[in-house]
Amino acid sequence: METERVENKETDQEKPPILSSWKRLYTVVLLNLVLLIVLFYLFTKAFD
Repeated sequence: METERVENKETDQEKPPILSSWKRLYTVVLLNLVLLIVLFYLFTKAFD
């Protein structure tokens, strides 16, 4: 049971595969989403 707790702590603190922190990764994902929404909105207005 003790080794299970140690393993859980290690996996909780893993870094993401790209960028250096989870906060930066989530920020990039959210900015990407906002950019896509804006682009689709502009395309809709342009070709309406």
